[in-house]
Amino acid sequence: MATREPELICPDTTEMAWADGERELWASRAEALDHGREQPDWALAATSADKLANLTPQQVSWLFIKGPDASARALIAQPSLLRHRQRIDLDRVAIARFERDAYALAHHEASANADHLGLLMLPFRGPEPATLIAGWLRNLGSSRRWARLWLERHPESAARALIPAAAGRPGRARQNAGDALRHLAAIGCEPIIRKTAIEYGRSTPDLIDQLLNPAPADAPRLPEWAAPDQLPEILLAGGGIMPDDDVTALIEALSRSRLADPPEPAPGDPAPDGAGLPLTVESSAARQPLVAPPGPAAERLIARADRRSAAAFGRALLDAWLGADMPAAHAWVVPAQAHLGDDATFDRLAPLVRSWPPKGRYARAIDGFAVLATAGTDTALRHLLSIEVNMSGGPTNERAVDYLAQASARRGLSVTRLADRLTVTHGLDTGVTLDYGSRVFPVVTDDHLTVHVTAPDGRLLARPPKPGVKDTNPDAYQHFLRFRKEVRATVSAQIARFQREMLGHLLRPARDLPGVLLPHPILGPIARRLLWGEYDAENRLVRALRIAEDGSLADVNDKTAAVGGDAPLGIVHPAEVGADLGEWAQIFADYEILQPFPQVNRPAVALTEEQRAATSLAGFGPVTPDAIGEMVAGPWRGNGYHSPSHVHTQLTRDLPGELTLLVELTPGVPMSSYTAQAGEQRITEIWLDHSWSDHWQLARRIPLGAADPAALSEVLVELYALRR
Repeated sequence: MATREPELICPDTTEMAWADGERELWASRAEALDHGREQPDWALAATSADKLANLTPQQVSWLFIKGPDASARALIAQPSLLRHRQRIDLDRVAIARFERDAYALAHHEASANADHLGLLMLPFRGPEPATLIAGWLRNLGSSRRWARLWLERHPESAARALIPAAAGRPGRARQNAGDALRHLAAIGCEPIIRKTAIEYGRSTPDLIDQLLNPAPADAPRLPEWAAPDQLPEILLAGGGIMPDDDVTALIEALSRSRLADPPEPAPGDPAPDGAGLPLTVESSAARQPLVAPPGPAAERLIARADRRSAAAFGRALLDAWLGADMPAAHAWVVPAQAHLGDDATFDRLAPLVRSWPPKGRYARAIDGFAVLATAGTDTALRHLLSIEVNMSGGPTNERAVDYLAQASARRGLSVTRLADRLTVTHGLDTGVTLDYGSRVFPVVTDDHLTVHVTAPDGRLLARPPKPGVKDTNPDAYQHFLRFRKEVRATVSAQIARFQREMLGHLLRPARDLPGVLLPHPILGPIARRLLWGEYDAENRLVRALRIAEDGSLADVNDKTAAVGGDAPLGIVHPAEVGADLGEWAQIFADYEILQPFPQVNRPAVALTEEQRAATSLAGFGPVTPDAIGEMVAGPWRGNGYHSPSHVHTQLTRDLPGELTLLVELTPGVPMSSYTAQAGEQRITEIWLDHSWSDHWQLARRIPLGAADPAALSEVLVELYALRR
């Protein structure tokens, strides 16, 4: 019996390898950290710093920056999850100060959030960093960037550390090591890999040959439910039926269907402009892969098939996979729909994609997004738009947003402009009737898009006439009721979309108004009842405009306004309009324009120039604890985790532009949900901070004018409603 060769072992240890100026840069981030007002008892608290639970987050920040050396080393030697938004700065400062002694902290943090904190591994080299980092190359977010930077920076160390894993037993570690070594070879480090392999001796050089030039993977073994005799026949485009052998070959070729390799480039910059916060992107918010093109065999066989028959075959495959309880080993069935599917397929797939995230089938939902975006038909993208709008947020929703953006860009459009073009007309642009066979009634909508049936004399009927005994198509009545319900749903969805556009400053070129919106039987009537605005390159309002009766644009003086076709137009928020808001409200009242949602008469808070330049607003009070409790139960978050007395003394609300609005409370409410016991509260100050900050600083630095006026207004209106 042949003796088993002993496993290879890398003898290296973890050590520091700073780039020029890197340590100084990381240490300089201490200036961005703040721990609030330093307390005299902190030095005493530091004596138990080996137990993070005994310290407040402010004390931890103080300890890492300038606290007693021995206490800080004791803390970073046994790291726990840091409760800091500024973890990246805190960690970099600690690593710059304590170097190799901070490795446990760096490894723990990078493992917890590789996209945002993986760059902490860059100055460390050795087997343990290499093993961790090799697993990031398949990620979509910034961690993939950190892995590449690390490998390019430490190729010799990486080769020595990863060859033993690549020669080890099958599993994730071997797969990750192989990925990393192939990346090193691709960037010109193959000589280093081969030299290191020779140093390890024995059969290692042969293993490297196999690793760098892998044989094509075998297709997965097909299950019984994917056998040709279990599926419908495929008709050929030129007539006849596809032979079973070809069907088998097609299924085997489709079994290699997958998402494409991660798009390039990997996002992330560890030191933009040489300083500041690193640019990082979570995997869920990075550019997502579409479905990879079919292989030559699949492409050739699909080209021979009748299109509708191939799509029906694909749906049968999908149903068989669902009936087998969606085995992950055969999840290729979902991306295969991008090669076979038609609009009927996407109508079948979309409800499934909607249902998968609540059931924990996130990977399958992402496959479904990729199919819809890759197919790119109007039907597929309508489904993707609807799915994204109705999701509740989170990483899966971020992926849907990216797929929408990619699909829109492939048509040369923004998501907003794509949505305009894909809004269904329900046939209202070509004419709709209630047709009973013997009697036909034209169907119309009024200015508010209410559906009506007209009598032969042109009168709008309060109710649609019911079918009579002489009518040959009585089912038309139920069809009409469904039609009316569908139109109502579309109108509601588009009104909600336009309101989101107002709040989110989503713009379109002015030429889309007469070219796309106004001719549309649903979008046009909604657009005509809104106040629009022309914006500059900085997204600032130039002037407000309304759509006149002839489709032209009119200014506040009711004079025709010439606007270039490329000028950005958007639905204005009243907080942007300024002193003209009252006149616009009067104009809309004079013309009896009933708006689809509150706009010119919407409650708004428009800051004065003095307030925009200020760094805070005065508070008010008293405020009931129940009102504070409702805020925390809603979109506001308590920021009391750093409070020794376990009360929320700050409430926070995220704003666009990576800003946060903060409300200072006194005396504060308990961190539990039981706020009634807190007694009356007073809001002492309202101010802005960066969203990445821990909000402990004593000085206010950001003027309120830096916030988006619409978003700030919406939050201040909600806040001021608490005043008695």
